[in-house]
Amino acid sequence: MLDPPRKAQTSSSLVESASDASEPSDMSLSTSPGSDTSQGRGRRRLCSRTLSSNPYTVQCVDPPSQVDLVFADEEDDNVCPKESHFPPCEIIENGGSCPPRYQYYDNVCNGNSAFEHQTKYKNNVNVNDLGETAARLDDLKLQRPKTQTTKHSHPTKNLYHGRNNNRQKLYSTDSDEEVPKKTNLDTFIPLRKNSPISQKCHLPLTSIVHVTKPCCGTGRPAKPDFKQYSSISEVQHCKHVNRGIKPNDFRERLAAMKRWFTDFNDEQKNLVLKGLLSGCDLPQIHLLSVKMEENFHLGCPPNCQDIITWLPSNIASKIMSSLDPVSLCRASQVCKIWQQHADEPIFWRRFCCQQKWRLSKAAEHKQVISHMSPEGSIQWKKVFAERYRLRNNWLSGRCTVRTFEGHTQGISCVQFDDSRIVSGSSDKTIKVWNIRTNAPWSVQTLVGHSGTVRCLHLDGNRLVSGSSDTTIKVWDLSTQDSWSSIACKVTMIGHTETVRCLQVDDDKVISGSYDMTLKVWDLRTGQSRMTLRGHQAAVLCVHFNETKIVSGSCDKTIKVWNYTGSCLMTLTGHQDAVTCLQFDTTRIVSGSLDYNLKFWDIHSGDCVNTIDWKAAEGHTGVVRCLQADGWRLVSAADDKTIKVWNLETGQRLVTLRNHTDGVTCLQFNDFIIVSGSYDKTVKLWDFSSC
Repeated sequence: MLDPPRKAQTSSSLVESASDASEPSDMSLSTSPGSDTSQGRGRRRLCSRTLSSNPYTVQCVDPPSQVDLVFADEEDDNVCPKESHFPPCEIIENGGSCPPRYQYYDNVCNGNSAFEHQTKYKNNVNVNDLGETAARLDDLKLQRPKTQTTKHSHPTKNLYHGRNNNRQKLYSTDSDEEVPKKTNLDTFIPLRKNSPISQKCHLPLTSIVHVTKPCCGTGRPAKPDFKQYSSISEVQHCKHVNRGIKPNDFRERLAAMKRWFTDFNDEQKNLVLKGLLSGCDLPQIHLLSVKMEENFHLGCPPNCQDIITWLPSNIASKIMSSLDPVSLCRASQVCKIWQQHADEPIFWRRFCCQQKWRLSKAAEHKQVISHMSPEGSIQWKKVFAERYRLRNNWLSGRCTVRTFEGHTQGISCVQFDDSRIVSGSSDKTIKVWNIRTNAPWSVQTLVGHSGTVRCLHLDGNRLVSGSSDTTIKVWDLSTQDSWSSIACKVTMIGHTETVRCLQVDDDKVISGSYDMTLKVWDLRTGQSRMTLRGHQAAVLCVHFNETKIVSGSCDKTIKVWNYTGSCLMTLTGHQDAVTCLQFDTTRIVSGSLDYNLKFWDIHSGDCVNTIDWKAAEGHTGVVRCLQADGWRLVSAADDKTIKVWNLETGQRLVTLRNHTDGVTCLQFNDFIIVSGSYDKTVKLWDFSSC
């Protein structure tokens, strides 16, 4: 009775050594008692070649008539696998066939491909992924059906021989009967076309089974017969391994080639090299790239891969001038030569002159003076670095906040300059704060109004204030280290109700009042020059330039005036009182009790954009104040927030939160925002200190 086969060893132990391949076949007879070795029965064997001495080439040929399992990591081309045996089939000399369990070997012996057999017996064979770059033999199990125990079995050769010459027998007598097992024939995977195994690689391949024709006694595979395999489209046909020529012949030919090559001129040498390269495979290309790497740049200028380094200075500067500020800073970190080009003042001066990076005239003058060297040159790169950092701080909302406390009621208006902050409050006082410190001892308090101070304008040492007591006062804020001349110089009387807004230039004051009028005052004498009438309700805001006066009112309209007192146009669109506005040569920006900001075309009077809380992340409370410059708009509202907007697009850039009550007033420049609130505090938001 035949015993079921044992489980095959792993691939690391199933490598057949050269010594085992040449052992006499009778060494395996002990594994099958009762076998007759003298009958001389004909055996059919499978034979496979080892890898060639060239580890870069993979070749595949037809299934031969003999089988020998040899792996790529057991390379010995000098050993003929002729004597290596698989378990022989039960073949009768006068004809017959193998039992079903051996029909796979019978098919291979008769020239049938392993792929055909695999397809035929797909229920009995488990083939691993054909795309593996190395076919590994994990298990080899031969399936056989249940049969009655017989008293003799096939004589066998050792099925596999491991690296340590450990032999595993195909048959054993451990048990009489066992459930048939499926066969895992990773070794006999046919190579499909374009499979990774069938391709050449410049690295050695391991654990790959190669099939060739049987040896003919010379230690080399015989020429394969492709006719018997022409019908198998699944098998990749490859070339034979080129085993080269004899060493002596090689040395002679190589010496001759060198002599010939030396005699050639440059053109002929180039032609020879082109011809040789056309016949090179991946291993030769890889070797060539490694050997020639150090010679690729012989004769080149220093650091030839760095074009900026060896180009003329004017051309290198021209290339650098195409970079943006961030890229130019990164380029300056490459090397010293790049840094010298990137630090040229002309680049950074050009950036500072671009509209995106401009400051107000006063701020630019002050900044340039601070970065002037003793020799009189300006460090333009440092100037631009400050502006770049400042703009980024505005866009990201990075700032430090300082709080000035001292008023006993809510703040209604604020103004500031380089050294001080001035605030008016419902407590009827005006306070002058030192902008560098918020210490209580540095605060000056101006008392003179008998009502809430509703509006202020600071210009140098001159301060103009308007109040609910219907008057406008002009203050002199001149101070010295040892004395102070702060005093009210002029009081303007003419409005009949609260003075809600005003603006000042060198010779005049224009004010708006709850009495629905606007007045133009002489700054030096305090006399009224003109009264503008037309609004149907209180005037809450006013702004003017050299040619126009624009005012907003509780009648929900905005009016544009000339200096003759004529109303040029009336803008309607807000749903409630217009509380604040500002204009330039192209647009008017206004805020209202309806929570919205609107942009108007100053020439046509059309509303071109509306910022609301629902669609544009606008304010959710009454908009109390706003101010705009060349690229941003800053607004504040009863929702306790200050918002910064892109003036051109209306996109919200950042929202500032620090006040605990509605924000009633603000003013800003390129570096800071000063705001006042119902929470009785004045806050300074400094964007230049981060």
